Amino acid sequence: MEIMEGMFLENKEDKILRVVSCNRLSSIIYVIEIDSGRRFPYPIEMDVITSAIQQGEMVVITDDPFVRYVVEDELSVSEKQRRDKAWKVVMHVLEQMENEQQMFLNKYRQKAMKNTMAVFQVQYNTVKGYLIEYWRGGKEKNGLLPKYYQCGARGRDKTVGLKKRGRPKKYGNRKGININDEIKKFFNIGLNRYYYTSKQNTLKFAYEMTIKDFFTQQKEEVNGVIIPIIQEEIPTYHQFLYHYRKTNNLKNEITKRKGSRIYYQQYRSIIGNSTQDSGLGPGTLWQTDSTPLSVTCVSSINRTILVGNPLLHIVMDCYSRIIVGFSLSFESLNSYSGAMSALLISMTSKRSYCEKYGLEIGNTWDIACIPHRIFTDRGELNGKQIESAIEGLGISIQNSSSYRPDFKGQVEQALNRIELQIGSLVDGASASRKRVRERGESDARLKANLTIDELTIILIKCIIFHNNHHVLEEYVLTEEMVRAGVEKVPKSIWEFGVKHHKGILRTLPEEVIKFHLMPEYTASITARGVKFKQMYYASEFSLKNNWFESARMNGNKRIKIKVDVRDMTEIYTINEEGKQHTLKLIDQYEKYRGKSIEEVEQIIVFEKEMETKSKQKELQEKMKLFNEVEEIMHEVRKSAEEERDVNISKSRRIKGIKENRKEERELQRALLKEEKEVEELEALDDSAIEEIKDDDDELAIFRNLKNE
Repeated sequence: MEIMEGMFLENKEDKILRVVSCNRLSSIIYVIEIDSGRRFPYPIEMDVITSAIQQGEMVVITDDPFVRYVVEDELSVSEKQRRDKAWKVVMHVLEQMENEQQMFLNKYRQKAMKNTMAVFQVQYNTVKGYLIEYWRGGKEKNGLLPKYYQCGARGRDKTVGLKKRGRPKKYGNRKGININDEIKKFFNIGLNRYYYTSKQNTLKFAYEMTIKDFFTQQKEEVNGVIIPIIQEEIPTYHQFLYHYRKTNNLKNEITKRKGSRIYYQQYRSIIGNSTQDSGLGPGTLWQTDSTPLSVTCVSSINRTILVGNPLLHIVMDCYSRIIVGFSLSFESLNSYSGAMSALLISMTSKRSYCEKYGLEIGNTWDIACIPHRIFTDRGELNGKQIESAIEGLGISIQNSSSYRPDFKGQVEQALNRIELQIGSLVDGASASRKRVRERGESDARLKANLTIDELTIILIKCIIFHNNHHVLEEYVLTEEMVRAGVEKVPKSIWEFGVKHHKGILRTLPEEVIKFHLMPEYTASITARGVKFKQMYYASEFSLKNNWFESARMNGNKRIKIKVDVRDMTEIYTINEEGKQHTLKLIDQYEKYRGKSIEEVEQIIVFEKEMETKSKQKELQEKMKLFNEVEEIMHEVRKSAEEERDVNISKSRRIKGIKENRKEERELQRALLKEEKEVEELEALDDSAIEEIKDDDDELAIFRNLKNE
């Protein structure tokens, strides 16, 4: 293996060495110890190092363990001055050498160092330290930077003693106090009580109230008013402010003072550059919006039942005006599950989705990619649930101002155009699209005859028409598009943008996209399975790795899961191997299969109500049972007391249990036999009974003669 300058080596004594010079002629290598001592570089023969590496006594470290990346503009004036001074000293020493090898010979080095000491008026150890840092830092100028970042034990609390730490007070007689754990506790209570509240008190007020609550001794009455007396030594406001800055969590502060809604709307992190323009190409910026369709649907079970207007979500690419995805459901307005479904369809292949409705779309809608940004209003994508998609898929969410639909004009017009097309062709659509009918106007809902699946098929056909044939009259083609003969059709613009502007689109497996889009919940690993919403799930992986046996022995354990709220048949999580895997609903909970989370919660509430009623009825019947048993026991105790023979000893009574049980068994059998005979006689008619009596009489005469 070739030994090169700057290479790091680690020997069997765990010492890290750095090669500072290689003499190819003499095969001598000079190394310096990195992490210990102030020793100058010393020579080692190249064959010795090569042999040690081959025998495993020395290891080559490929990565620089001491690399420090710095930005010149971020360095302080002091750091630059110290570095530049050290660099001048080192360069002055090196300039006195005829060649680099003399630098490693003591007689030449010492002479040069003495001259440098005289020129720069510095001590010997200062020059030596600069040289050692120069070699350790790879002979780079920034290797001489002072290590301020290693000073002061940053992040570690100092030991609290009796002596006051810090600079003495310039004014006043009070010395001040050290902040110990007890005072930190008082600070936290004061912040939570007076600062992290919806009243939005100032930090100064929170400090003053904390002093009042925890640092007053007794109370003195002045003119009939009780005044608390402050202790002799109290923490200062600057100490309180320092503790606040050290422990403050920005999210917690804004949430407690202004509310979680304000935090998620105005302060949460947004990944990506919000100033990017959609002109960069397809898949850069998408717009999404939702609206209730003005078409009334009927039940898929009984067409005479009206179920109302479905909610339509549309996702559109701003560059090409192509509709990349949609969802049609009965979810509530601003529901995340509807938006999640629309985004999932947008980012994955449409073929399998359309095949569910019996449609073969071929290449007419072959769009599947992940956008850089999604522009929406302050609705379903302005909450906590979308943060997983933001982080996992690298999407930036941009929210428009309230009541400004013109900011999303493209998707708004697409929704309007689709509603006009569908409303003109199907029954059950409101012609005026008004929520309130005019007097004398017929109710269009009574003409409804489409189920949501049938309306979805019509909607897919309308979207395919828009993408492949709708002419964008107002779209301004670029010079390149005109030269290439691009039609003002969404798909043509998309294909041109992918080929000439965007290049390769961002894609991920469908399972990964679905996992990040689904909302996150907490479940428990129990002995019966993974419990969520009174349901239990299991998988081959969980059974193989003894999840449930471990829960039975060590107690329940909480895990994070992802849930498709539209279908609770499966839940998803990350296992110990860092891989996604699916847990399926256990068979005995079949009633929840295919149900949404809202339906499951309704079933659970209904069962709880029924259980409560049943328990009340059970308790009432149990009282009746107790009363009947007590009456029986009263009669039994009375009879037993009358028939008890006081002359029979306890041991005699116990000794005869076995024989008594045998006699009782024979008696019960005889009684059972007699009961059966009586039942058989009752089942016979009168003539059969007389015949049996005659037979019994003849049998009795025969027995008497035999006995005589």
